[in-house]
Amino acid sequence: MAIELTRALTEHTQSIARITFDAFAAISHRHGFELDIISPEMALAMAGAFVNRPDVYGVVAMDGDTVVGHNFVQLTDATAGVGPICVDPNRQCKGVGRQLMRYIIEYAIEHHGPAVRLVQDSFNMASFSLYTSLGFDVTEPLVLMAVPPAHDDACRPLMPADVDAADALCVAMQKVSRRAELLSMIANGPAMGCIPHGRFFGGRLAAFVVPGFFGFAAGETAEDLLTTSQVAVTALPPPLQRILLPTRNGPLIRKALARGFRAVKVLQLMAMGPYDPPTGYWAPSIAY
Repeated sequence: MAIELTRALTEHTQSIARITFDAFAAISHRHGFELDIISPEMALAMAGAFVNRPDVYGVVAMDGDTVVGHNFVQLTDATAGVGPICVDPNRQCKGVGRQLMRYIIEYAIEHHGPAVRLVQDSFNMASFSLYTSLGFDVTEPLVLMAVPPAHDDACRPLMPADVDAADALCVAMQKVSRRAELLSMIANGPAMGCIPHGRFFGGRLAAFVVPGFFGFAAGETAEDLLTTSQVAVTALPPPLQRILLPTRNGPLIRKALARGFRAVKVLQLMAMGPYDPPTGYWAPSIAY
């Protein structure tokens, strides 16, 4: 039977969650890595959030009445972030992933703009080959690091009034605005234990960190970014106390290791369309 692509709806949430957990668990177990999606309950929470967010567009692949795959694109700010894309492990290597990815890329460019990005597990040769063949280029090597929690008197939760300063720092370092995403995470993140934090000196913002699986960060110095990340992760369970860091910034990685950060696995940021290379101290999300 031919695969049909259709908009992801609330009625698909349970199937999306099952496929997400099974697909991520299968690839992690096959290569001996820790789980990114640590439980079916986490997968279900993610699926529900993605299906119901107005700034996220999702599509499911249907074989008759059965969901066999899905893909999403985050359209919160000017840069579109693709994922998670998952195909039922029993239906992989049959062209479903290519259909899902091509559809989402075309949707993002037509309805949102030319800048499309994603983060890919470097060990996953199938996804690397797929994304590259569809036009993505590797732009930044990354490492996922486990973050040891800590306390710092200069850090506090971000408030809406801090967003202008935080986004200015993000633009200076990552070269993209994530203002709307920051506002959304400040409003909605605490319900999931994901509390954005900033490090302040005399009222001046030196770093901000949105913790967790979809978190991102920027700082004036390595000290500012790393310290803020250690404070920001304290409300999350240990398996989610993570941050992605750019490995081309050797001084940042060495300082992280000296503080007790632990390298978990390597990934890479891939981009299609306009791309201005980041500078300084920054951390991407799992989307871009």
